[in-house]
Amino acid sequence: MGIHHGAILRILRDDGPQSRAELARRTALSPTALTHLTAQLLKDGIVTELTQATGGGAPIGRPAVGLALVPDAHHVVGVHIGAGTIHAAVTDLKASVKQLDTFHFDTSTIEPARVIAKVARMVDALVRKTGADRSKILGMGLGVPGPVDIKRRRNLLSINYDWRDVAFADELEGALGMPVVVEHNVSAMALAESRYGIGREASALLYIYLRTGLGAGLVVDGRPFRPGGHGAVELGHIQVVEHGARCACGSTGCLETFLSERALSRAAGVDTPHPKRLLAAVEKHPEVWNDAVRHLTTAIASAANLLNPDLIVFGGHLGEAPESFIDAIRAGVPPRVLPPMRDTMRFERSSIGPGAGAIGGAAVALDHLFYSGAPR
Repeated sequence: MGIHHGAILRILRDDGPQSRAELARRTALSPTALTHLTAQLLKDGIVTELTQATGGGAPIGRPAVGLALVPDAHHVVGVHIGAGTIHAAVTDLKASVKQLDTFHFDTSTIEPARVIAKVARMVDALVRKTGADRSKILGMGLGVPGPVDIKRRRNLLSINYDWRDVAFADELEGALGMPVVVEHNVSAMALAESRYGIGREASALLYIYLRTGLGAGLVVDGRPFRPGGHGAVELGHIQVVEHGARCACGSTGCLETFLSERALSRAAGVDTPHPKRLLAAVEKHPEVWNDAVRHLTTAIASAANLLNPDLIVFGGHLGEAPESFIDAIRAGVPPRVLPPMRDTMRFERSSIGPGAGAIGGAAVALDHLFYSGAPR
């Protein structure tokens, strides 16, 4: 395929069936070129023709013929390495999950080589469960906990796991025999929300995710924002208290010293590993609750004034938070941002649902291996 194929496929993904005339207009291709390009997509089974009722300017008596994406023509694998958990999914070309699996591990003892081996076994098992033809699997997107290199091959640093420069793509490609693209895990979730979730109409989407730590990802005009080429937006390491507690990053007073799974669990007396509805438990402790709301409000307002998002999406523990927590953020942030932003900024829970990280990985794979039009 080529870049023009990718442009056609993105239109069909985002806006549904289109006539050849409309595709030619929107891609600025000549009718002859458009016909040639779509003929290849039809031959490959990636798109199909739909006969529709007369309309849209078609001559009377002649049905309009539209082209539509065939979501099951190919599949991708998405994997998320998170807080002691690996989520893996096989999805179609619209990131709809065909099969999802989860594995929990002890974060205190895990080594990258063991994680890589487990991911390879999970992916092999998932592909067998779906019955998918391996020749139709385009590749895998892997969300990792921390910044990645510009080529999307390596996890440069994971503070919580003490991993440095882990060659995930090379190792997994060797084990699985398929292309692998690596991305910061919360940036991958932001991309999924932008492409396939609540953020499809947003011009700038900031996704904030709370589990072991507090991470963020930003998508602007449909493109992931990659400061320094590394993908991570380190919202959790904004200093909210001068001379505060020492953070895992080496600084002091970071937002994560107040708003992380460990900090909140300790403050609220919760001793269950990776508890569900954590912020509902925190709500019973007003001092902890107020600190969490106040400091998150400060961090979001600072990020908003710098990055100008029109949609802020909450995932992880924030996505499960009581409505009172979300309402407090909705009320607290707008007065602290510039006036033009106050009336347009929205705050929503993630719409992706279970396996959001794995779907994020799938979205990364789809972007790089299919909708870009890159040769396979």
